[in-house]
Amino acid sequence: PSNDADAVAARPSVAPRGAYRGAHVFVLVHGFQGQAFDMRLVKNNISLLFPRAMYLCSTANEKDTEADIDEMGNNLAKEVKAFVKDWCPGEKGPRLGRLSFVCHSNGGLVARSALPRLIEEFG
Repeated sequence: PSNDADAVAARPSVAPRGAYRGAHVFVLVHGFQGQAFDMRLVKNNISLLFPRAMYLCSTANEKDTEADIDEMGNNLAKEVKAFVKDWCPGEKGPRLGRLSFVCHSNGGLVARSALPRLIEEFG
């Protein structure tokens, strides 16, 4: 008998879409007046489906969630770049296979603001 996790993992919408090399990093971004700890339950559930992935619960904007979106996006981009550099080493730079964002509320706006800065780095 299979368990629920096996059934969920077998669904096409959850299964990996194509091969990629390198690490799969999930970045979890909290919302307005939030903190990284707020995203722990989401992280724990996603880690059941993607046990080999790496997880970054962002702390870059915990001290000031009322700052400018562009400034917070820049902070998030710096945090993600540092995480990938430290945890995804490769021969010729970071070995990042896939980068996924899971955001709550205002965290989605912050992540969208960070994306252009990350595209410059990771393509």
